[in-house]
Amino acid sequence: MAEKVIPMKVMAAVVAFVAGEAMNVRQLCKEAGISRQTFYKYVARCRAEGLAGFEPRSRRPLTTPQAVAVGVEDAVIVWRKRLEEAGLDHGATTIQWHLGRDDDFTAKVPSTATVHRILVRRGFVIPQPQKRPKSSWHRFEAPAPNEWWQIDSTDWVIAAAPGLVKIFNVVDDHSRVACASRAVTEATGEEAWTTFCAGVQEWGLPAAVLSDNGLCFSGKLRGFEVLFEARLRDAGIRPITGRPYHPQTTGKVERFQQTLKRWLRRHDHRHGLARDLTELQARLDTFRRYYNEQRPHQGIGRVTPLSRWQATAPAIPADTPLAHPESASRPAPRQMTVNNVGVALVDGLRIGVGSEWAGREVTVIVDRNYATVFCDGLLVRHLRLDRTRRYQPTGRPRGRRRLTS
Repeated sequence: MAEKVIPMKVMAAVVAFVAGEAMNVRQLCKEAGISRQTFYKYVARCRAEGLAGFEPRSRRPLTTPQAVAVGVEDAVIVWRKRLEEAGLDHGATTIQWHLGRDDDFTAKVPSTATVHRILVRRGFVIPQPQKRPKSSWHRFEAPAPNEWWQIDSTDWVIAAAPGLVKIFNVVDDHSRVACASRAVTEATGEEAWTTFCAGVQEWGLPAAVLSDNGLCFSGKLRGFEVLFEARLRDAGIRPITGRPYHPQTTGKVERFQQTLKRWLRRHDHRHGLARDLTELQARLDTFRRYYNEQRPHQGIGRVTPLSRWQATAPAIPADTPLAHPESASRPAPRQMTVNNVGVALVDGLRIGVGSEWAGREVTVIVDRNYATVFCDGLLVRHLRLDRTRRYQPTGRPRGRRRLTS
């Protein structure tokens, strides 16, 4: 930090004083707004250096014994690039955590604030003043492992057909352990249940499962019970759903999916898209092991999810099946055969299912203004009924698809 600019009146007075001219120094300093110590400091400089003594000079100390060594800064940047290249979290907290466990790093581990300042100084931090402050967050957390799990699905792309696939993810609310992460072709109730069972085999039964209102998880908003929640109740597990259009309720699994997809994107960039579901599943298993056993989680005090899981005894579900919703409030499923033009007839309505389902046995559930069509556990259609018309179209372009040679 440089000194303030010296007023010309003070400079002239100092030069005159050095030249031997008599003056009232106290009165001069009072009028100029400086102390007598400052005046005599400039007198000493002027005698030693001449007019150069008035040049502004830095107040920085000659030595800074607490300054971060260049080697420490370089190690911070190496870890930053290493983590970013791997598609992993690479903020100041994570870098500081890894430095403390790096056998090759022999210096004193800097604080998180120091690591952040290094990143800022080296140009690795982009200011984001528009981000919501952490002090405004309202967090909730299960008191013990297996108190409740969060489940959700997300899209991903592989090289083989059908290209777009789904990934089911299950996260323990208390410990953030990724209980299961499974790649599937379609997000059906059966696949959701199979993924849930895979997590149970490794981590035990939870007392409750929290999900959004997707049809593969819940039919609560539509007035009926789907396979996934029926099996949960049969196992003594309480199904919980968040309110519509409020993904924050399942925020922990949503946040996990952001971290997972960032890692997958980096992996795809380096090695190409997964060739099939088997290769994608192998990548998911690799990431889940790292996430549970090696990655410090900032939401749980910078410990690994596995260590937090092991710190508290897990909760258990009810020892008897839970009551199902009253059957009177649940529309009865109807079994029928799709006709040869791909239409299911129900309640005087002709519901377009698709010609590929012609002759197949389907289950149709009509709930007020909605209809849901299943075939062998697969969700075929879910639509809002237009009661002003008899035929409910599929929404596909009309006309037969032209065959190409």
